Amino acid sequence: MMQRALCAILCVIWTVSASAQSDIPRQIVTSDAPSSVSVTVYRNPDRKADDGMDLNYLGGYALITEQRTVSLPAGEIDLRFEGVAGGIIPQSAIVTGLPDGVIEKNRDAALLSPSALLNGYLGRGVTIRRTSAATGETREYEAQIRTDASGGMVVQTGEGFEALQCTGLNETIVYPSIPQGLSAKPTLSVKSLVATPARATVTLSYLASGFDWQANYVAEIADDGRTMNLFAWVTLANGDETSFLDAQTQTVAGSPNKEDDDTAAGFAGGEISLRCWPQDTTSDVAVQQFDRARSEARYMGKAMPAPMMAMADESDQMVMVTGSRMMARQEDLGDLKLYRIPLPVTFASQSQKQVAMFEKEAVSFEQVYQGEIWAGRAAGSRPLETMLRFKNDEQNQLGLPLPAGNLVAFKTVQGARLLLGEGNVGDKAIGEEAEIVISESPLVRYEVEQLDAEDIENRSRLRFRLKISNASDLPAMVEIAIDADDDEKLGKPSSRLSRKNGMALWRVTVPAGSEKSLTYAVKRSGN
Repeated sequence: MMQRALCAILCVIWTVSASAQSDIPRQIVTSDAPSSVSVTVYRNPDRKADDGMDLNYLGGYALITEQRTVSLPAGEIDLRFEGVAGGIIPQSAIVTGLPDGVIEKNRDAALLSPSALLNGYLGRGVTIRRTSAATGETREYEAQIRTDASGGMVVQTGEGFEALQCTGLNETIVYPSIPQGLSAKPTLSVKSLVATPARATVTLSYLASGFDWQANYVAEIADDGRTMNLFAWVTLANGDETSFLDAQTQTVAGSPNKEDDDTAAGFAGGEISLRCWPQDTTSDVAVQQFDRARSEARYMGKAMPAPMMAMADESDQMVMVTGSRMMARQEDLGDLKLYRIPLPVTFASQSQKQVAMFEKEAVSFEQVYQGEIWAGRAAGSRPLETMLRFKNDEQNQLGLPLPAGNLVAFKTVQGARLLLGEGNVGDKAIGEEAEIVISESPLVRYEVEQLDAEDIENRSRLRFRLKISNASDLPAMVEIAIDADDDEKLGKPSSRLSRKNGMALWRVTVPAGSEKSLTYAVKRSGN
């Protein structure tokens, strides 16, 4: 009997205790911002090494590591990390430093936006403020939202139902407060059960989309036409809505394997759909005001993807350039290369930042005029491409890994700095040869002329003349690659040919104001 009574007492105590525990509300702990942050930017894995960044959709990603100090009460808590990247990949998040670990994690905050506000007040009361463009008079009406953001913004007032932004007047919705669950910042939350109150320094690491980087090279061609000064920048792009203040920033060159991930897109609530029914009394001025209001509302209410820049025109992109004394430091990261910016920098949202990478003087190079023809086809006069070729070794004043990016070439002529052209550079290891096409030359040209047919009956053997003309005042090194169809065979060239990339190659120096010609035969099988 005593054992049964004791058991009953313990069961009652346990039940009361469990009930008391369940009655304790979950406590919310909010961390507004990190005390320190590190951002490591990786290139778009689907972008070719010699393609530039697409500033309208940045397909790269970043590894972001934040440290935050928080005071944790005892019990079950929701720890909210405000101000994370909007393009966070929630499943990649790792939280360390909590005394009793993490129960679950969520990217759970809908972002504050016009569409999210409208949806949050569906069926609830708001104030409509209308301003006359002609008189400036402002009037306010009480109304209830009757459709969500996709339903045409229909409201009910004392005069009935109407669609907003259709009166020709400037209209604004005034909300009494922010609906619960909306946040002005992207937020990640984790749940934890804390045994005793504590003050902890928590580390949050996660991947986020909407970033990219590339190298940018500036080549100053010397007067001798054989050497150049080469300056390199690291250009980082942040298409996210979050800025990272005083961040330790670095980039990684190479192609680590990464699968596609679901990001946190769509939390901004989508765009606001406006629907109006024209009336005969609508004036031209009112139509113009409506069109302007509709455009503004759609822009303001659109859920911009994390990789999307706020400005559509590349010319409007803001590029922040650091002082030239700060040079990114190169480090090895396994088979990859890491470029670390030595001082903390602010990596602002929807912007680009440039940091100097290196500067090399008197880099030897060769300027080549190149082209490619089909052996059995005639061609009229066409310009050749201007290409800069150099070997990435110490003998040529280089000898360091060159990450992919864009190169712009300049030359000073009679005191004026002139643009020669620009091209793309692929990833180049030490010892590799780089070839960058920067322009087409109007002065160095080629043409292919078909000569007589040696076999008049079936025309199975044809002869051609390839002519190079150089109208410039300097000798031109020319390389022409000659490709052939599967049923064609190239023979009897008037000059010796080499081979490159599986094609015959004619390499010749054409004196200034002169011409050079190559004759050859093409034999076609099956005729």
